[in-house]
Amino acid sequence: MLPLYSNSASKLRFTVVYRGYDLDVTRALLGWRVGVHPKRADLPILGRSEVYAHDRDEAVVQAKGRIDGALSFLDCSI
Repeated sequence: MLPLYSNSASKLRFTVVYRGYDLDVTRALLGWRVGVHPKRADLPILGRSEVYAHDRDEAVVQAKGRIDGALSFLDCSI
């Protein structure tokens, strides 16, 4: 996993930075939630900016996949 953006002592909430996006990872009722937020105005906003999964790492991997997909689509359309 990528290094953490915040050095929070809590393992239930943290932020990972990936390709210009903040991935806000939080514990959800039945698993984990990752909110995806662009850090710059030139990055696309995802239509679905939240990912839910039972496993924390799987939720982060799915969020990264959405980012990669959006950025690859952006590269192809230019």
